[in-house]
Amino acid sequence: MDVTQEAEQYKQALITSLRLLSASPKSGTELRKKLVSKGFADAIVTRALKELAEQGVLDDSAYAKDLVARLTQSGAAGKNRVAFELKRRGVPQAIRDELLGSMTPEDERARALEQARLKWAGWGNLEPRKREKRLYDLLIRKGYDFQVAQDVLMRLDKEPPGDGM
Repeated sequence: MDVTQEAEQYKQALITSLRLLSASPKSGTELRKKLVSKGFADAIVTRALKELAEQGVLDDSAYAKDLVARLTQSGAAGKNRVAFELKRRGVPQAIRDELLGSMTPEDERARALEQARLKWAGWGNLEPRKREKRLYDLLIRKGYDFQVAQDVLMRLDKEPPGDGM
C-alpha cells in the first residue's frame, strides 16, 4: 500500500469511527473490532484510535462511568451484572476494578430493595414460597449477589403489607 492509499485508509477509518461513535458510545475495544471487521488494517486502526483518544473523542473511562450509571439507575443492575457488561464491552481491567470498587454494598442493597418492593406488591396474590422464589430469581438475574437477595427477602418478609411503598 503506498502512502496516498494509506493516508486515504486512515482518513476513512477516522470517518467511520466518528460515525460509529455518533450512533452509540463504544469502548476502544468495541470500536477496534468494528473497524477491523470493516476491513481496515490493524496498523491503521491503531493509529486512528490513538488519534481519537488524544482528541478526547474516545475515552474508555468516561464510557465505563456512563455505562455503570445507566445500568445502576435505569436497569437497577447489581454489581455482578455491571461487572459482566463492562467486561463484555471490552473496558480495560483497571477501569473495571476502579468502578466496581466504588460501588458500595449499602447502595447495592438499597437498589435491590427498591426493585424488590416494586415487584413484591404486584405478586401479593401468589403463595408466599412462590412469591419469594420469583423475587429471589429476579434479583439474581439482575446481577445481585445471593446474599443481597437473601437479605432483601428477609427484610420484605418482616415488613407489614404496604410498607415501603
